[in-house]
Amino acid sequence: MTKRRLTRRQRQVRRNRIILACAAAALLIIIIVIISVSMKGCSKSKKTDKNGESTTAKVEESTQTKENESTSEEVSSTDTSSSIMSDATSVSASSDSSEFAPPVVPSGNTVSKGTTSKGFQIQEINGATYIDGVLIANKTYALPQDFIPTNPDQPVNADRSSTCLDKTLMSAWNTMLKDATAKGLNIYIASGYRSYNYQVNVYNRYVKSDGAAVADTYSSRPGNSEHQTGLCFDLNTIEDSFQYTNEGKWVNDNCYKYGFCIRFPKGKDSATGYQYESWHLRYVGVDLATKLYNNGDWLSLEEYFGITSEYPN
Repeated sequence: MTKRRLTRRQRQVRRNRIILACAAAALLIIIIVIISVSMKGCSKSKKTDKNGESTTAKVEESTQTKENESTSEEVSSTDTSSSIMSDATSVSASSDSSEFAPPVVPSGNTVSKGTTSKGFQIQEINGATYIDGVLIANKTYALPQDFIPTNPDQPVNADRSSTCLDKTLMSAWNTMLKDATAKGLNIYIASGYRSYNYQVNVYNRYVKSDGAAVADTYSSRPGNSEHQTGLCFDLNTIEDSFQYTNEGKWVNDNCYKYGFCIRFPKGKDSATGYQYESWHLRYVGVDLATKLYNNGDWLSLEEYFGITSEYPN
């Protein structure tokens, strides 16, 4: 049988079909290669994502833990007393014992005065009494009439001031104020440093109003006032009601973390010589303040050191 010869047009069509078939085959191969590479890349990406997710989870968990630790002390201004007592068990992240160090003990003429009933060393430096390095001003131990704060944050230039208090005290106070404000609490210094001469007027006014015997239970005689040291202050209001406010409760349960103590604790009148003052804070450094806090049962400086607070007459 004789083979039919194709025309030129038919040969061209046939070549075009072959070319298209080859092109389609090549395209198919390319697509397969691309899909294969993509699948391998996805597989690798998934493994990476899985590892990344695990790491992220750990970071988030760690971050959350730190956030919980730093905010575990958070209490709103409407919390109950029990909530605030629970708050006292967690230490603020900013309350570092190395930061809230004891006040600086001044140099000068030093005379040894023996030891207290509990064995603490008593020294007289420039006429003021220091027990175990802590300045004491009470009914037994008076300050010199010309005594002024030895390490003031601002120069002492007035008989009454809230800015010339001790430098270490002010640093601790600013931190405590910041933390209290963050919790919606409003605390402020109502009365800070008072000179000997200023205390003369304060004490005499109370004596005139209530008589000396009563005045001695809540006001210091000139020279015996802690306010002259520049290491204490009164908060907000000198009213018994302060202890029942959210501010008073928080201060009572947390001030030791910043180096402050309740100077005249409740029920310790016989030791301190003064009635309970929830608003009166004394700076002693966080180590001693923690000991005085005594897990919520405040000790006075008199009890801790084994000293008295009694006027000689």
